[in-house]
Amino acid sequence: MTTTLRAIIESAAESNGMPLKSLTVLSTARDPYRLDTPSYHLLGQWLADAWRQVCPDRRPIHSRGLHYRLVGQVTKPDGQPYHNTDECWTWLSEKAIKAARFLGYLPWDALRDARITPPEWAEERFQPPQWRIVTEDVFVVLPDTLEPRLVLDGDLCRQPWQQVIVAEKQGVGDLLRPLCKRYNASLVLPSGELSDSTMYEILRRGAENGRPMAIHQLGDFDPAGHQMAVSTARTAQAIRDSQFPELEVRVHAVALTLEQCQEWDLPSTPLKETEKRADRWQAAMGREQTELDAAVALVPNKFQAVVRDSLDQYWDADVAERAITIKDDLMGKANVRLADTIGEETLAAIRYQAELRLADLEELVEEVNKALLIDPTEAGVEIPPDPEVIIGDWTPTQAPLLDTSEDWSSNTRRLIARKQYEGITHD
Repeated sequence: MTTTLRAIIESAAESNGMPLKSLTVLSTARDPYRLDTPSYHLLGQWLADAWRQVCPDRRPIHSRGLHYRLVGQVTKPDGQPYHNTDECWTWLSEKAIKAARFLGYLPWDALRDARITPPEWAEERFQPPQWRIVTEDVFVVLPDTLEPRLVLDGDLCRQPWQQVIVAEKQGVGDLLRPLCKRYNASLVLPSGELSDSTMYEILRRGAENGRPMAIHQLGDFDPAGHQMAVSTARTAQAIRDSQFPELEVRVHAVALTLEQCQEWDLPSTPLKETEKRADRWQAAMGREQTELDAAVALVPNKFQAVVRDSLDQYWDADVAERAITIKDDLMGKANVRLADTIGEETLAAIRYQAELRLADLEELVEEVNKALLIDPTEAGVEIPPDPEVIIGDWTPTQAPLLDTSEDWSSNTRRLIARKQYEGITHD
């Protein structure tokens, strides 16, 4: 049976009159859309069987932990024993696990990342609006003149997009955390290239949230950092297509770029002698490499501004003020109605509920007001329905590297163009 990803790339190839190779972004052995082959199906089935053998409880396990459990217990598809070697680990992590996941032989959450430093998540803060009843401040005894009023708790507004910053270096965390707090963005610091497992978790959370997702990739200015945005986008594209097709995803390659390194006069250091892409890189870019840490150390304000500009295009700065106006209006009208309709019987019920709570807090006076939060339904009070959450507007200003609202072929060609350094000019 043809997998979803294989069907997508074959359909795009046929529609565009192009060979599969022309729509393959990563290497044939790594691109998720090219794994639907007999050899990879064999690997996927092998790993699923091996996982069930060494993990009979079916509990999630780190990829590295699975490696150790397999040692001496199974033989590989070629009949060779599975040994505790770098060769076996690389084969498992880069081929067998990828095949098992993308071909559907193993649940995505069966294996977790084996990285020493786990990704850091800065969660978005949001609480749906909800009515409650509060009274005047009290101390130990409720006053005779109790004045209940309706208060609308929670957030009445929500930003149109959920946003995620992905940076390959842990050192940028301190500079980015204030931005994440300001924009309610998630921060993922994977210490290198984002793993398939972490991308799955990002998109799983995004799909549960329901709003479209913008991912902002930050990487070093070098062949690996440049490629990192391509890998992030292609993996997001594949996992989205196969697991969460209703989720709209955009990926932006935010930093570091050639233009930023030149404009900020950042230092350039020699590429490693083992870097196989060095000649092509220098021919395309006209300089060697610069780390994110250099921008953080030398031009922190400019670096932060670039990230902020990328976040801004998906952010509505006015929606919070609009929500405050709406909330004040709703509360004003609700309390006018409450004052007109509340009677002695209802007031007695509210006092009774308050006294029950107060009796348990005689020695905790400072907690009394918090304890007097009353569910309006318990007091028999008729309240308005919870209002709908208003979603902010957003204004795109930068062309994303991946935009799942566009056709698949256009996204793929854009990733290939970046990988091949097309459109880059240098002095």
